[in-house]
Amino acid sequence: MINNLAELREQLAARNYTHRDFEDGDPRKLNHLSLEQQKKRAKELLKHWQAHNNGPHSSPKLSDAQLASARQYGFAQWADLKAHIAQTRIAREALQSGHPTALDSGQRTLHIRCGTDIQYGLAISGFEGDFLCFADPYVHGPVPQTQTLDEFLKIRARYISRWGMPIEDVLPRLEKEYIALDKARDYDKVLLWFEHDSYDQLILSKLLDYFSDPCSRPGQLQLISVSHFPGVKRFNGIGQLPPEALRMLWQQFAPVTEAQLKLGQLAWHAITAPSPQALAELVDTGTPALPGMAIALRRHLFELPSIANGLSLSEQLTLQILHDNGSMNAARLFGEYTNHYEPLPFCGDVGYWDIIEGLANAGQPAVHMQKDGENPQDWRVESSALAGKLLNNDVDWLALNAIDRWVGGVHIHSAHDDSWRIDRETFKVIMK
Repeated sequence: MINNLAELREQLAARNYTHRDFEDGDPRKLNHLSLEQQKKRAKELLKHWQAHNNGPHSSPKLSDAQLASARQYGFAQWADLKAHIAQTRIAREALQSGHPTALDSGQRTLHIRCGTDIQYGLAISGFEGDFLCFADPYVHGPVPQTQTLDEFLKIRARYISRWGMPIEDVLPRLEKEYIALDKARDYDKVLLWFEHDSYDQLILSKLLDYFSDPCSRPGQLQLISVSHFPGVKRFNGIGQLPPEALRMLWQQFAPVTEAQLKLGQLAWHAITAPSPQALAELVDTGTPALPGMAIALRRHLFELPSIANGLSLSEQLTLQILHDNGSMNAARLFGEYTNHYEPLPFCGDVGYWDIIEGLANAGQPAVHMQKDGENPQDWRVESSALAGKLLNNDVDWLALNAIDRWVGGVHIHSAHDDSWRIDRETFKVIMK
């Protein structure tokens, strides 16, 4: 379903809606940079170098420290850091005025995002184009190659309905998203708002594959794929950023290239293939057209069973958390997993509950979970006796249990004589 951001902003104003930020001290909170603060940091760094004689060369200068400080935030030059600080102030003042300029005015614009997490933020920050949420979570469940889109959507809907949503509701919602995508060609400009994790990058590969057909393209197709934001210690995604930061990201959009469209084609075909070999080979190229995609696809492949114990990386990390910290409620477990253990967070809480359920409901479970109500804070999760043996690689999860799950187009099934696995040390996929 496509929504208009200008109309949404009016609705939010009528409700006196205000953006909810993270608490102070939360590593996900954006701490605004100031020039005075950064000048002080650079001077302190220079003093440290001089006191310990460990700067970039024998006689470091303040400009050397300023350059080092800028690069810590992802900037190539000190001047770039200064410009970012100035532009952030302008963006913040625009919002405080109550009448921010519409950065997307002048052209009929469609913003596409793999979720609704920035929809309110875009409206508040002054954007007035249309918004499409295209959020089929390809990181979960079967994503096979099919003869028709109708067949594919029915497979996806059956899987998603496992999360407590009737298939009668899921299927029409999916159909609306895919149908709405066909309307993108009618816009002057389409903007793809994405980040670095596998949830986003798998969906991005689908969209690039779709737009690789010239008949499907709008007048202009532009993209951002963000992996960090200056001032954020723990960057999980653009949905955590305040509205003024979304205005800043506007400056990072760049036209989608033919090389990126071709990469999307290759990636989507490999993701949906019944063998992971083509995807592993693509990751090995480093995907130079979009370097972040290789990192995300590599993490996606780590959901294949490990050659050592048959666990996916998500399952392995979950058992490790419980081993390190003891039993805990599911809400805290998800927080530990996302913020402290997972190298590239990619799934929300609903998808994570599915992972825990898989560990708990197996014939020989790796965890025990007791649910007292609907609130995950009331779900107690603890390791079973089997968990330690799995972490020590003494037993194999697939050999012990009737496992039936998917990693993209790869079907992992214990009934098969052999299943695709991955050696996470060497990054080799093998049939075992």
